[in-house]
Amino acid sequence: MANWVELINRKKEGDFLESEEIEEFLGAFLRDEIIPEQASAFLMAAVLNGLDDEETETFTKTLISSGQVLGFKDLGYPAVDLAETGGVGGNGALVAIPIAASYGAKLPIIGERSLGVFGGLLDRLETIPGFRTDIGLSEFQDMVRSFGVAIAGQTPELAPNEIKMSQLRANTGSLGGTELTTASLLSVKAAAGVRGLVVEIACGSGGLVSDPKDARGLADCLTSIGERLGIQLTGCITNRENPLGRGIGDVLELNQAIDTLQGGGPEDYKEVALDLAASLLMIGQLATDHAQGLELANKAINDRRAFEKLKEIVAHQGGDTLVLENPENLPRSQSQRDILTQRAGHVKAIDSKLLGEAWMHLGGSRSKRGDSCDHRVGVEIHKKVGDSVAKGEPLATIHTSERSQAEQAIEAVEEAYLLSPDPTEKHRNLIENFGRHR
Repeated sequence: MANWVELINRKKEGDFLESEEIEEFLGAFLRDEIIPEQASAFLMAAVLNGLDDEETETFTKTLISSGQVLGFKDLGYPAVDLAETGGVGGNGALVAIPIAASYGAKLPIIGERSLGVFGGLLDRLETIPGFRTDIGLSEFQDMVRSFGVAIAGQTPELAPNEIKMSQLRANTGSLGGTELTTASLLSVKAAAGVRGLVVEIACGSGGLVSDPKDARGLADCLTSIGERLGIQLTGCITNRENPLGRGIGDVLELNQAIDTLQGGGPEDYKEVALDLAASLLMIGQLATDHAQGLELANKAINDRRAFEKLKEIVAHQGGDTLVLENPENLPRSQSQRDILTQRAGHVKAIDSKLLGEAWMHLGGSRSKRGDSCDHRVGVEIHKKVGDSVAKGEPLATIHTSERSQAEQAIEAVEEAYLLSPDPTEKHRNLIENFGRHR
């Protein structure tokens, strides 16, 4: 048995660890040969002091090899996936995936569930009656090969060490860290057989990282380690000082995606979703560059092929497609309450994280993995940064259920908004794109 305390202390001092040491540590961690306190201390040291590229590559490869690794080399096109690092507001994947699929992209999608202030693709889709995401790996592979698309959660066979590590990180406040985030994200995607990956990094008060500089650092690390793993990677950094779109919550966001695929939807949400779709088409070798990808993405909405593809995806995974044509039949909240302004002015700033916390108070997300959540509830956004407001006009509407802590949600929404008598410039939605193809 290695001296784990010595290893922890060396990483606390910022020392470089050899590949064999990282492999031995993670192997012992998976076998429960390291006590949780020591594993937590090591992960926190890695967050605070970072890992270099060699250490990060080894960390990622060891997580990948801890379970089954899928392969999709026989598809004709590279298998591609979309990862969103966590941002308050609209889930652009709900629009980007059916657009890319409508042109024949091969999409083995491993989705996330809502946790904390960040929503998850799986919960949005499970709002649709009958939609299945509990798909075993054999069925998952068969669906991708026969249909081109499968959307499922991470199974215990897929990078099990990553599951265990992420749970410990969530329980001990060590979810930050560029290199551990990179290892966690890429290990799951690589284990699922992905050769092309599009990543949205949400930045700001409602994002995974608050500073654009940190977001660029994460983009660089993901791109570098992705290349070492043979994954072509591209993506965008988005501004979440504003919540993206007009709603936070499963039903609200699914409604928004349906509206967007039918030619409507809020412009900020549509801009980000189409950018992600264009990147999927480009990296999936169905568009020569990002500009052509954008043209194809717009066309897929205008001729409704993307909406029809969403219906096919939903039907293929057991969902009721009638609610897509009639979204008013989706589960509804018990009641609604408007949050009104007390004075006229302009929205100077929004603390998007507080809006995410309001959604949590309503019961829409989980404080820890394994908890339940309420698809019906959410925060409907009426005013964004730069918008003018009249006295008594609603800033937002909360959609509640019998389990909602409505008063705490109201307080969070009211605290989130900062008004000014002077006009304020609207925020850019896309801060920048990254990846080798640009």
